[in-house]
Formats: sequence, structure tokens, C-alpha cells
Amino acid sequence: MSTIEKNLSLEELVQRVFEKISKNIQFLFFCFLLCMIYIWNSHMAQQLVRDINKKAKELKELRWDYLTIKSDLMYDSKLTEVLPRANIMGLQELDMPPYKMTIKKKDYQRQD
Repeated sequence: MSTIEKNLSLEELVQRVFEKISKNIQFLFFCFLLCMIYIWNSHMAQQLVRDINKKAKELKELRWDYLTIKSDLMYDSKLTEVLPRANIMGLQELDMPPYKMTIKKKDYQRQD
């Protein structure tokens, strides 16, 4: 007889647990929702950190490219580098400095 009483008590225990769970189902869904939001938030934060690190690395590489191109441009724009290339094209260095040309307003007539 004691085994039957144990089975009854086990059945009653299961029934009571089920009743408590069914009464608190909204709270359990709310807890589940909070857990899902927490996991999603952690995932998004990790993804954002990875994106920031990727962009920082890309920025560093672009900065290196910028400095390399800038130094190459400064070297190529020196007179000692420009003059031989200009001579190949038939251009010569000026012997006299440039001068400013001015036109008086009365000499200038607009032609329509």
C-alpha cells in the first residue's frame, strides 16, 4: 500500500507543479523574452566591436597609403625631378621671372 500512496503523492506533486507553471506562464514567457533580448544584445555588441576593429585597421592602412602617396608626390614635384621630364617634352626653364598683365577697363570692350 505504501507504493500506491507514493504514486498518488507523485501524481499530486506533478499536478501541483503543472498548475503552478500554468499560473505563471506569462512570467515565464517574460523571463524567456528577457533572456533572448540579453543574448541578442550581447551578440550585437560583439559584432559592433568586430566592425570597429575592422574599420580601425582599414583606417590605419589608408593612412599609410596617404603618407606614402604624399611623400611620393613631394619627391616628384621637386625641381630636380620635374626639370628633366619637362626637358623631354620640350619645355625650358624661364630665365626671367613672370610678370603680371593688367588690362584697363576702358580698353576692354565686351563683344556680344
